Amino acid sequence: MAEVWERSLSPERIAYLAQSRIPEIIVCNTALLVIATAGLLVRLFVRIRYLTGINLDDLLCVTSWIFTFVLCVTCMMMTKYGFGKHIGTVQNFGDRAMFLKLDFVTMLSYVLALGAIKISFCLLYLHIFPGKKFRMACWWLLAILVAETIEEVLVVIFQCWPVHKAWDATGLVEGKCVDMTLFYYANFGIKLATDVALFAMPIPKVMRLKMAVGKRVGLVMMFSLGLLVCVTSIIRVTYFNPFSEDHTWVLVDAMNWSCVEVAVAIFIACIPSFKTFISYRSPTLQRLLGLANGDDSASPSNMYGTSTRQTYDKFSTGGRSSFKLKPVTGHSRADVEASHNGSQERIIHAGIQVTTDVSVKETF
Repeated sequence: MAEVWERSLSPERIAYLAQSRIPEIIVCNTALLVIATAGLLVRLFVRIRYLTGINLDDLLCVTSWIFTFVLCVTCMMMTKYGFGKHIGTVQNFGDRAMFLKLDFVTMLSYVLALGAIKISFCLLYLHIFPGKKFRMACWWLLAILVAETIEEVLVVIFQCWPVHKAWDATGLVEGKCVDMTLFYYANFGIKLATDVALFAMPIPKVMRLKMAVGKRVGLVMMFSLGLLVCVTSIIRVTYFNPFSEDHTWVLVDAMNWSCVEVAVAIFIACIPSFKTFISYRSPTLQRLLGLANGDDSASPSNMYGTSTRQTYDKFSTGGRSSFKLKPVTGHSRADVEASHNGSQERIIHAGIQVTTDVSVKETF
């Protein structure tokens, strides 16, 4: 039967149907899994070995990785059912139905993976940045992200009624499906706005820190990496083609960029841990890369994961405080006055350390 079918086609048509993007799908998703997994392992190792342990933002990062793993593996499984080939080569309705089922899984996995990692970023900001207005904005954004994720999950699940009509390849199942095209474009605009707000939010905070210009620029660049997620999201939507019937072929680019988006987001969320890892495991490499600080920045108390925000709040009482030091040899006493206006924020290894300039008044 296959031979008869091939003989009825022109050589050009046969060459067209023989095209395959399966190797591209396998390589892309394998590489992304390696990158995301490496970032997550370093983050967890640093948190458990050197810092204060696992926090809620770390658990959400792990959750995002789990759904990213499901997304990438499912994409590779779909190649058995026509993904990466032209739809004309998928003659079996059972294969088409399985392709649609797995596509349904990828949609859910993508939404949950991206939602979890963005909420993780928001919780990280709440953990390390002080400031009432900033934290209030963070809580509002967190609520929006949670609502956005729930809304997307519900739309994906109930896009068709009955639900199993979403993977009906025969057209025999009675029911209705919503037009997802309008939803995709409207949802993209909302997601892009929240993404820009999420990843740009800490930048003004970092720029106001009192530190060397080079270090401040480095920190701004580190936090700005989150904007790469916005770039990948824009690229992904340009490949969205709802009007093509060759779904198994045209979906490849959009799906690959979906995987890139979530894997990049996970890796960016783990980047600060690499500096901590290098400072402990390879001080020489740390100096060569210019990551070494003049103070004891390798101390866990100076790094992300400690009670850095509480330390900031202790010195931000709004007034002047004074405390006594033991007498210095040759002097009767030393009065040390700590000025709130002299406080200085520094971010070290993805955390905020607050130092306070002090003036010593000696009495003989």
